[in-house]
Amino acid sequence: MFQVDIEAKQLRRLTPTGFSELGLYERFDIQEWIEKTPEILGEELLIIGKEVILASGKRLDLLAVDTNAHLVIIELKRDSSGEAVEWQAIKYASYCGSLLPDEIYSLFESHLKTSASDARRRIEEFIDTDIEALNGAQRIILASRQFNSEVISAVLWLREFGVNIQCTRLAPFVDAQRNLFINPETIIPLPEAKDYIERKEKKQRTGSQAHREWTGYWFVNVGEGSHRNWDDNRKFGYIGAGQGPRYSSALKRLSVGDKIYAYMKGLGYVGFGEVTSTAVPVGDFTVEETGTPLLNAGLTAPDAGAHCDDEDLSDWAVGVRWIHTVSRDQARTFAGAFANQNVVCKLRDHETLRFLKEAFGA
Repeated sequence: MFQVDIEAKQLRRLTPTGFSELGLYERFDIQEWIEKTPEILGEELLIIGKEVILASGKRLDLLAVDTNAHLVIIELKRDSSGEAVEWQAIKYASYCGSLLPDEIYSLFESHLKTSASDARRRIEEFIDTDIEALNGAQRIILASRQFNSEVISAVLWLREFGVNIQCTRLAPFVDAQRNLFINPETIIPLPEAKDYIERKEKKQRTGSQAHREWTGYWFVNVGEGSHRNWDDNRKFGYIGAGQGPRYSSALKRLSVGDKIYAYMKGLGYVGFGEVTSTAVPVGDFTVEETGTPLLNAGLTAPDAGAHCDDEDLSDWAVGVRWIHTVSRDQARTFAGAFANQNVVCKLRDHETLRFLKEAFGA
């Protein structure tokens, strides 16, 4: 960094230094500068609290409101961010996320040493939106002379998942007379690329979220063994699981009307149907078409009724109206198709759903 001597038409190099070398502290110096001139962080901010004591007893360095009415958690470090400043700030943000408007006015009132009505008026005059939007979202600003590489990595990762967090470097320099200069620089996201980066992050999150959103259909594993098999499932209109609560309890997630796709491990998908009755012990299940108890209907699975006197160890059954099924040797799949070891789970993979709708219908 250089200082310009216009008259002499020359540059004078400024010497980089550290705040600690100058005997300056984050709490008694840097914090005070930012409170009085928050624009050093690269934007208009209204500081509403300093050394805010949280319920945990921890102190939040500075709390601000931006022009969009978001709360901004500002965490300061003197010369190095350390290795976990982002985690510290996230904890503070989680607390601030639950603050009600009256609590925010009270904090600002204490900071200003004024009335709550005056605090509210100042916030209303500062923001560019309705006061009802206050604290609709939270942001984090980390400020330090330098940032640990682990913090940088964590911040970039958090931004991919929608956490609004930035890193602003406050670099101190001195001239020959030991006058102090500070060069503020937001390094994440880079100001020149901020719009592009934010659009890209939003697109990535939107695409990722669309991939993860529940399709409205359920994935069900069809067990094959001595207790149950696919042939019985198709013939008598049910799916089963059990021999322990870990397995049978999964069936209880299904409700009447739910649409399911049945999957056989190692083979692929074998059926599509609609749930007609909720989970009951296999000894209490009745075949809908005939009114016959399932255990008396002629099952081919030799141990279907094992432990039927013990609800925890018994198999359980859910009634299903099969819309389209195939035999195990005609199971449908493709490279990358969704599969899961759970008995029942929500089908969230849209590519798999598109394939299944073509193979079995919707």
